Amino acid sequence: MDRRFKGYLLVSDMDGTLIGSDKLISVENIKAINRFAAQGGIFTLATGRMMESVRKYLDVVDVNIPIILYNGTKIYDYNEGKTIYELFLEDKVKNIIRKLKQHDPSLGIEIYYDENVYIFNKCRFTKRFSPERTDVHYKMPNNLWNKNWTKILILGEEDQIDKLENAFVSVFGEVNLVKSGENYLEILPQNTSKGHALETLCEILNIDIAKTITIGDNMNDYEMLKRSGYGFCVANGNKKLFEEVSYKCCSNDEHVIDFVVKWAEENLAI
Repeated sequence: MDRRFKGYLLVSDMDGTLIGSDKLISVENIKAINRFAAQGGIFTLATGRMMESVRKYLDVVDVNIPIILYNGTKIYDYNEGKTIYELFLEDKVKNIIRKLKQHDPSLGIEIYYDENVYIFNKCRFTKRFSPERTDVHYKMPNNLWNKNWTKILILGEEDQIDKLENAFVSVFGEVNLVKSGENYLEILPQNTSKGHALETLCEILNIDIAKTITIGDNMNDYEMLKRSGYGFCVANGNKKLFEEVSYKCCSNDEHVIDFVVKWAEENLAI
């Protein structure tokens, strides 16, 4: 049996990459993941999503190793049902979002803690959640300020987010700020990224990071794509990211995993 991908790890972002505009994972992508695994490779996900919003896709995609969540803040093993790596935000960030709410009350601000979302400030984007979600809360309990938070998501119009990103450090101070979408800015713990988490995962699995293939679409994928052996940006991705990386691929609506696995079959030595 052909085992050309033994020792290789393929890691894909979800939204805007693995998942198409129809919110589905294509049959072609699923078949490509299975083909990669059949040839000895290992596949996992690296996403900004929470645990439960990833879990519903695991019936479709076979992932047998830990998954990177919250843009690198957590690595979770769904098979064992346990967190194997986790970092938390610094307390100074709590004062920063109070100032941010006063600075621009039109911005949405969400706090992620213990697999729950707390809406600190509403905007049209904070209404995107299904009413059935029991893990989304529109009232913040006072004791939340004393807890260890996972991340903060800031939401706004595209030009509003761009301006905030450019001015954030000078106005509010140094934080680990990453743009994860046109309307999203995230504050993560210091020294956290998908790239950091990828290095940690490789150490856990005893995989050479030079034998990692990664795929992403936005600046929250930058560190992962740059640190991996082969980092691909999708055609629909952030323009800056697309220019910075060495490897390019098709869009998320053109079966990107199938594209990358075919490239690997043609270009990586057996």
